[in-house]
Amino acid sequence: MEDMELNLEQNNTISPNVTSKVSDFINAEQGGFMESSINSNNIQLDGEKNKEALLPQPLSEGEPNVQAYQDILGSGDLMKKIIKQGTLDERPMKGEQIVINLVGRLEDNDDIFEKEENFEITLGDCEVIQGVDLALSLMNVGEIAELKIASRFGYGEKGLSPKVLGGARLVYTVELLTVKPEILPDDLTPNERLKIGLKKKDKGNWWYARNENTMALHIYRKALQYFGGPGDTIGSDSEQNDILCERVKTLNNMAAVHMSMNSLDLALSTLDSVLAVEPRNEKAIMRKGKVLALKGQNVAAARELEKALQINPNNKTVQNILSNVKAALVKERVQERELYKKMLGHKDDNEKSPKDEKNTSTTFIISGLVAGLAVICGYCYLNNNFPFSKFNTL
Repeated sequence: MEDMELNLEQNNTISPNVTSKVSDFINAEQGGFMESSINSNNIQLDGEKNKEALLPQPLSEGEPNVQAYQDILGSGDLMKKIIKQGTLDERPMKGEQIVINLVGRLEDNDDIFEKEENFEITLGDCEVIQGVDLALSLMNVGEIAELKIASRFGYGEKGLSPKVLGGARLVYTVELLTVKPEILPDDLTPNERLKIGLKKKDKGNWWYARNENTMALHIYRKALQYFGGPGDTIGSDSEQNDILCERVKTLNNMAAVHMSMNSLDLALSTLDSVLAVEPRNEKAIMRKGKVLALKGQNVAAARELEKALQINPNNKTVQNILSNVKAALVKERVQERELYKKMLGHKDDNEKSPKDEKNTSTTFIISGLVAGLAVICGYCYLNNNFPFSKFNTL
């Protein structure tokens, strides 16, 4: 989508932002975990005592330990193991702000591709990959966990260039540091609303560029909460204009996502919201023309596309779409004329009924017989064999 507000190089996405080091505590705990895991694999267990050893043991608050992996989804796609227990019953809720440390590495070769310290996100707002987001909702404050994540809850078949190939399984070490109350847009200054809204809009663009349409729509809707609704007045005229401009861009991008998902009615409704604010928004008018054409409403589509050309006569994309729409209209009119002819009983000049064809064949046969008889009579006359000449002697 050439006209999306996309910037794939931004660092406020989940693309790697490698810092000088991750939490020393995470590194220390991870090293201890690896060594303990290797040693435990060499122990031969038997009898009732060994059966008890296989069961997960309760952890005291803050006590490092090695637990078995828990299959969170029951499919093996998201596995979680507690490395260090946190404060019991202090799990974050969806929408709350949380601060985390995380390290992401490849399962097959242990290469680190992502590292963040004191990274603040909104839980459930698609600001990290799905596997991490889901697991964080099951963690307590202070907890450190290791996650094994299948590609469908990671970076999918597209991967994350350059290190994460499509379909790669991932391992994350995550520490939940703190939980903060949910941020309410009405409690923020206009500049704060603009900053957070822009961050979410850019993240939506990132998901859309990866064809993750559901994720993109979710976070676009979150961005709109910070950009306000129709008729909202936020801050001074200058601040209001800046926020309204970003709202229009976000709505335009949402419409493009709806079109990609073939949700044409939702796309049309979203574009009408844009045009209610900016009646001469070229992108919105062009996309509305596309949607109407896809819905088969070619007359209305042509009207919208001609409006877009009035704004920018050199828009080649609009010119091409309009050309296709006009060709479709010509075809529709030809089909309509043929339908009217049939309804009124008019036949095509080239069409002949079976009866007409039969009469033509009969006439042709009779004409042939008459001509043949005339030839025979003429021949007999010329050779004095014409039988009727005998009557002249009587």
